[in-house]
Amino acid sequence: MTWHILRYWISFILPIFYKRIQGKNINNLRVKGPVIIAMNHPNAFTDPILISHLTYPIKVRYLARGDAFKPGMAAKFLSNVGVVPIFRLQDGGKEGLKKNEEAYSLVNQLLKKNSKVIIFAEGLCIQERRLRPLKKGVSRMIFGAYEYLGENNDLVVVPVGINYSKPHKFRSNAFYNVGEPINVKDFIEDYKQNPAKANNTFLQYLAPKMKELITHINNPENDEAVCQIEELVKKDWLKEQGLDYRNLSHDFEVLKQLTEKVNKAEIDSPNALADFKTKSKNYFNILDKHGLKDWLLNPRYSYKISYLHLFFRVCFLLIGLPFYIIALIGNYLPYKIVEKLTSKIAKNKEFYSSFAIALSMIFFLLNYVLWFAISYILSPTIFMPLFICFSFILCGMIALVYHPFKKKTIGIYQILKNKHLYNELFEMRKELISLINKL
Repeated sequence: MTWHILRYWISFILPIFYKRIQGKNINNLRVKGPVIIAMNHPNAFTDPILISHLTYPIKVRYLARGDAFKPGMAAKFLSNVGVVPIFRLQDGGKEGLKKNEEAYSLVNQLLKKNSKVIIFAEGLCIQERRLRPLKKGVSRMIFGAYEYLGENNDLVVVPVGINYSKPHKFRSNAFYNVGEPINVKDFIEDYKQNPAKANNTFLQYLAPKMKELITHINNPENDEAVCQIEELVKKDWLKEQGLDYRNLSHDFEVLKQLTEKVNKAEIDSPNALADFKTKSKNYFNILDKHGLKDWLLNPRYSYKISYLHLFFRVCFLLIGLPFYIIALIGNYLPYKIVEKLTSKIAKNKEFYSSFAIALSMIFFLLNYVLWFAISYILSPTIFMPLFICFSFILCGMIALVYHPFKKKTIGIYQILKNKHLYNELFEMRKELISLINKL
């Protein structure tokens, strides 16, 4: 019951925090029979929450660090929402590892009921665009579950790649790329003959299946370069290939091409890549210094860099201003409370979105309850409180579009009033595009 209630409320919050949440081949997770979902893990509790959102009404269980299970209400709550504690040596020591037998037993019982269980195959949560080596415990758990379920069962492992544009950022994108199910029974004969070798064989088979579902940057030193190339040319490449930037599967396809371009350039043309990284860093530093974005210098958007276009944008801003003000009145306080508390609590960026989403569920609900109560006291009927709360929610949705529109309009104004800076940046960008094409 707890899980269903939370699911409906969180499904209201998630599309607000993330601009787009999409999945590819999600039906592969809805297959009948027991399923182990092998995922990468860039974004703490948000990763399993989003997949539960995409696969509903299926209840997806997942393994989480056992040190989060403090005795009392916290442990009970986590169990109710489908979390199974798993201990690493650094979390619970040798005693914690002993408790893992209970976790494995619980996972086996869940799989016997045809449940879907997530395991984070890398064994750690870190925000980077690459797949880390898979933990040996993954294959041991999988083969152990198969043995528990008995001969000729239908246990499958489904690889999933999670791809965020900016995992911890408000209004970013989340794309869940689901691979083809892997039948565990295909590896059982090898396992019977040599369990240790079969464990390694399975991981060697699973790792590339997961890797192809994410954007994998070989060298961490190229992470920034890939992000900058993405900002410079991704939308142009999407358009050239007849793809839709709103479709995250298309977005992933092009980003994969850009990532492979950088991986290949590091081997074939390291000097050209180094030259690009130096000049690109300088270009983006100037943009940041002046509060500008790259799209303002993109020739594809040159029609927007005019006083006439600016005039029409300002007119739209004036028309939408009353709705924006209503949104601020009704939603600004809980938004700032969540922002401040999250910044204070979330020491690591991997936990930022998890805390922000959880706190939003609490404070925005309290906010609307409070507004309802105040307006109900002042109103003779229930219709006015309902109307006020509905207006705050609706105007809040409008504000999600209005605010970035306003920031883009300010950017256009800043560029128009400084033509010299525009021309300088335009030439710098032109050179960067030429360097990208040469990589």
